Amino acid sequence: MDSKKPDQTIVPASRPGFPGAFLLKWLMVCGAILIVGGAYLTVRAVLHGPLPAGELKTVTEFHDDKRLPEFHLAGPKGPFANANLQGQWSFVFFGYTQCPDICPTALGLMKDLQARLGAVPPAPTFQVVFISIDPARDTHALLDNYLAAFDPAFIGITGDDTELAPLTKDLGVFFQRNDTADKKNYTVDHSAAIYLINPKGQLVALFSPPQAADKMAADYRRITAQ
Repeated sequence: MDSKKPDQTIVPASRPGFPGAFLLKWLMVCGAILIVGGAYLTVRAVLHGPLPAGELKTVTEFHDDKRLPEFHLAGPKGPFANANLQGQWSFVFFGYTQCPDICPTALGLMKDLQARLGAVPPAPTFQVVFISIDPARDTHALLDNYLAAFDPAFIGITGDDTELAPLTKDLGVFFQRNDTADKKNYTVDHSAAIYLINPKGQLVALFSPPQAADKMAADYRRITAQ
């Protein structure tokens, strides 16, 4: 006759050779390894720069002394060249004013980023430079009106393909105007990366989509503190 009480809890026996106590201990050790490993990657990213390929999460960083090539563009605020990047941090984005989604999203992100970085403790200020790769339609007046809807301080510049080439080639910016059939109403396929230029005029980071203001803010604080 079975003497087990009706409400008695049955604990299954452990698999032979792998007792329950050992299993629990093994899981605890694995969890500790994961926690320590995550902490190590975080500390290394803060103290020693970018993680190797395959470990990067939100940004690709560059550590060299190469300056951007000489370029000469212009916008509603006047001529813009290498000297305009000196002495301050700059976020640079390539797009066009009639872009239906990527460009307004990026500019809204920049506005959000400014607000986040202005919080205590404040991070180094930066300028936002929007480079139009659609000079035929993006006149200086149109650039001025378009960017003012996001922030009047945002800088809009453009130039013909020859003037754009030094930057687009050096930074690996892709764009293609779909204007074969219609020279007035067309879209432009283009890269969506946002570039961070340091006060020496050097590329130090590239933020690839999808971008998030909170992650960019954390990366910016870390990069500018190095």
